[in-house]
Amino acid sequence: MIIFRRHIWRIQSITVLVLGAVMLFSCKTDQKEIDRIVSRADRPEMSGENLTLLYSDSARIKYKVITPEYNKYDKEGQKYDEFPKGIHAILYDKEGNEVGSLVSEYAKKLEDEMLWEIRNKVVVVNSEGKKLETELLYWDMKKEFLYTDRYTRFTSDEQLIEGNNGFESDQQLNNPQFKSVTGKIAESENQPK
Repeated sequence: MIIFRRHIWRIQSITVLVLGAVMLFSCKTDQKEIDRIVSRADRPEMSGENLTLLYSDSARIKYKVITPEYNKYDKEGQKYDEFPKGIHAILYDKEGNEVGSLVSEYAKKLEDEMLWEIRNKVVVVNSEGKKLETELLYWDMKKEFLYTDRYTRFTSDEQLIEGNNGFESDQQLNNPQFKSVTGKIAESENQPK
C-alpha cells in the first residue's frame, strides 16, 4: 500500500510539473505590450460616463459640457481633458442667458493653454441662429476666439458662406472672417432686388 501511494504521488508531481512547463512555454507575449497594458501613464487620472461638467469663473457659469465619456490626463507635464465620444457644450453670458451651443464627435481641452481642440462634425450655433460647420475647430477660451484652417460652412439668416482655407471669429460668431471664400449667397428669393 505504501508503494502504491508513492507511485501515485510521483505521477501527480510529474503531471503538475509537465502541465506547468506546458503553460509556461505555450504563452508567447510581447514584453512591450505587457508594459503598455500595465503602464499607469496611459491611463486617465480620472474618468466618467454620461457627465455634465460646469465651468465657471467668479461663481458665474461660463459654459456647460455634456458628454457620454470623459477622461482626465496628466502625461509628461501636459494636462488635458479628453472627450472621445464628443461633447454638447452650452455657453452663457454674464447674466446667465444661453448665448450659443457647440456639438462635436470628439473634443480635447488643454488645461494650461485653456484651448479646446474640437473635431468631427463640429456644429456651433449662436443665440441668433448663426451656424458654423467644420471638421476641426480650435476654441481659445482666454481670448474667447474660434479658428480653423479647414473647410467651413457658415449660415446666417438667408446667407451661406463657404471657405476652404480657414475661418476665425469671436466665440459668439458676431465677426466671422474667412481666409478664402469659395461660395457666397447673399440674397434670398424673398428679398427685394
